[in-house]
Amino acid sequence: MVRPSLARIGAPGDGYATDRDLYWGSGFFIAPGWLLTCAHVVGKGGAAVCRGQSALSVTWQERTADGAWEPRGGTGTAVVVAPRPEAGRPARDPWPFPDLALVRVTGADEVRCLWLGDREAGPRTPLGLYGWSVQTGELGIRQGSGELAGSDARALLLTGILPVGGLSGGPALDLRHGSVIGVIKGRRREEGVAVPVTALYELLDSREAGRAVREVLRAHDLHHASLLGASSPYPHWTAVQATLPGHTSSVSGISTELRTRLYGHLAHLPPPAGAGEVVHLVEDVKEQVRGERLPSLVLRNVRTWREGAALLYGLRTLDPGGGGTLVDLDAVLLYAARVARKAAREHAGEVEVGRLRAFTEWIAGQAAGHRHWAVGEAIRALLEGAEGAAPADGPTPAVPGGLSGGRPDGPYGSGLGGPPGSQPDGMSGSPSNGVPVSNGAVVAPAQAVPAQSGAVDVPTPVGALEAPSAIEAPSVLEAPSAIEAPSTVECLGAPSSTEPGAAPLPAGSAHPPEGGRAIQPHATVSSLPTPSPGTRTDVLVKVGPATYGRHPWSVQLIYGGQDVTPVDGDDRGVRAEELARVLREPLATALNQGDHGEHLAAIEVFLPRKLFDLPVDDWQLLPDPSPATAATAFDDENHEGDEYDEGDEYDEDDDFVDERALPLGMRRTVVVRDVRRNGLPPSPEWRRRWKGVLRGPLAHGTLNGRPAAEGHPPGARAGGRFPYYGALSAMSDASVPVYCGPVGSGEGYAAMRDALRSGHAVVLWRRDQHDHEECGDFHRQAADLLGLAGHADGLHGPVRDLRIRLADPDTARAHGLRGKIAVLFDPPPDRTPYGTESMRPPPLAAPGG
Repeated sequence: MVRPSLARIGAPGDGYATDRDLYWGSGFFIAPGWLLTCAHVVGKGGAAVCRGQSALSVTWQERTADGAWEPRGGTGTAVVVAPRPEAGRPARDPWPFPDLALVRVTGADEVRCLWLGDREAGPRTPLGLYGWSVQTGELGIRQGSGELAGSDARALLLTGILPVGGLSGGPALDLRHGSVIGVIKGRRREEGVAVPVTALYELLDSREAGRAVREVLRAHDLHHASLLGASSPYPHWTAVQATLPGHTSSVSGISTELRTRLYGHLAHLPPPAGAGEVVHLVEDVKEQVRGERLPSLVLRNVRTWREGAALLYGLRTLDPGGGGTLVDLDAVLLYAARVARKAAREHAGEVEVGRLRAFTEWIAGQAAGHRHWAVGEAIRALLEGAEGAAPADGPTPAVPGGLSGGRPDGPYGSGLGGPPGSQPDGMSGSPSNGVPVSNGAVVAPAQAVPAQSGAVDVPTPVGALEAPSAIEAPSVLEAPSAIEAPSTVECLGAPSSTEPGAAPLPAGSAHPPEGGRAIQPHATVSSLPTPSPGTRTDVLVKVGPATYGRHPWSVQLIYGGQDVTPVDGDDRGVRAEELARVLREPLATALNQGDHGEHLAAIEVFLPRKLFDLPVDDWQLLPDPSPATAATAFDDENHEGDEYDEGDEYDEDDDFVDERALPLGMRRTVVVRDVRRNGLPPSPEWRRRWKGVLRGPLAHGTLNGRPAAEGHPPGARAGGRFPYYGALSAMSDASVPVYCGPVGSGEGYAAMRDALRSGHAVVLWRRDQHDHEECGDFHRQAADLLGLAGHADGLHGPVRDLRIRLADPDTARAHGLRGKIAVLFDPPPDRTPYGTESMRPPPLAAPGG
């Protein structure tokens, strides 16, 4: 099965004389005409090959009609090389990660392709290693067996067999599931090293390479879907995978054919806007079938719809004693229906109507044949939304019957998906032929599915490349969320409702209707909980006090103000001036996870008081131009051969919709919180004042206790141990202290300390240097802002609007606006301290582990 997809790469030549051609390494086809290999293999051809200006030769074997293997060859062009060596400098040895390359090969459109894994493999996974080798003195295909020992930073570690020279770029195949989980990179003294295939998905984040990688992944899924209906004397990968132990009915209720058809349909849809779009759909579905929302403690940085479906494989109910019933089939079909609904409502102009109709009818066919009728009802109700029959803000249905309801007269009325491993009749069949259901009737879709619904339309990709840095996730510090209640002043950074339709449908029928078709129920039963409408995801950044001049930091996701997932962190710390650079990538990853639907994740920054003036709201996520990656697009002849100018600034039009080019505070809520106070039990004053600013109306006060007109005279110094505590304590609970100047040192630092001691939860100040004469204007605009907000939850919108106007000097001057405004928004913790919650063992992924 691997041999027809395996290729060797070398210098241009005829490719047939295996004892004479210049051989660089191995590669394998993952889509028609597309070869995946290591960047260091392509790099052996020099800079011109890496830039795509010089060709390379690709040779593979094809089985003839009589079963013999004949060599075939084509010319390859490197489209993606990640990373490319810097211009004028030799390549590093070893080649840095991700060390991947995509090569477009002529004459290889009919080559069989390997199946790419859709999620990470676990330790001790049995592996097959494949590639070309001259180890025995003769060039030929080498294969061996080993296992995955674990990981080291971004590398997979292989044991049992060590890669030899020439295998670099070949596939590391998971023998339990029949999928490629890595690309062989090299060896150490006692272990082999491979690049995880998930590194290819990471290239989707590249502003240039992402387009080529996405088209290749799309062609991969369409290729495998097209083979399901093709006649061939040799089996395809989907059929082979069905016989492997990783796809038995005790491990998953999802057949390999259903999965392949699903991925083929998903490949026709517009890609998700970010990881948050996928992860939140997955969590909604898990809550719907399990009845409880348990966000993952591991960051799921998925970038495609197929990866989202893979997160649901092996899903089980949360039984008290552990284990649980398999419900992954229910979850995957509900997920598919939600994706179709989202595509129809939010991307109607980006997907062909016929493709979307074929997808919804295919899902409907699976729902009609589902053993648990209530799941089918929920799926069909979702699909009504995808077909435009439901209102835009209509409810998303729950699964009637819950975990103990459903069809009482059926054999599996106590579980959502029947017994472990049950496979509904007709699940893998084409809906155009009708789907048999349990009572013997055949349910046909309202309109026949086009014959090409499972066929492949292989696109012509356009390629370029840029390699992002990987994000690691060490343990990080925890903190409760400050922004939970919805804002009365609507703004992009304020809370928003979840995907349309978060409320449950009316209770469903206790008995399935005749013929398996859905009708309006009359009897009622309990319903599974639907996704929580108030669930939101925000980002916590925590910077600790300096130790020897270095500040430890962490970035976390927080769900609904309660549960946290670490994104990245460094306990060793960095210097204050390095924080903006170091936090840029972890912040981008976290925000990509938190943004979903109409919700933009807010950023809460926990800082020591000396860093309160850190300009986080002015930070941008767009990195400086760097030579980490490069690519050449060959579809446009007018640009063929042009070199990538590493010094060029980014194109303004290209970044028009790229939020990374905007300061964070202009698009989303960014607030400061005190890192030390949040590590202590909240004081009564803190709780009282927080309730006061929540009620409002907010009143303007001064942080230093002097009249606003006086501002802060140059050289003013705090006198005494508690110079401002008395005035700040005398303020009303709804008062907001305002200061016209930085608070990281001097008078501002002392005044902010006393404000925190006296329990103030909201403070405004100007963090930039300025003339003393501007303070009167600043206090007037602060008073206007507080009056517009009314109460604490209404503050985010006006602050963001003010930051937008202040970003344009002409607008700021015309309106008499002054300064860079910073906001302390620091409510007292209101949750159980971390580490004291009741715990229970997680459900097993499969029998035995």
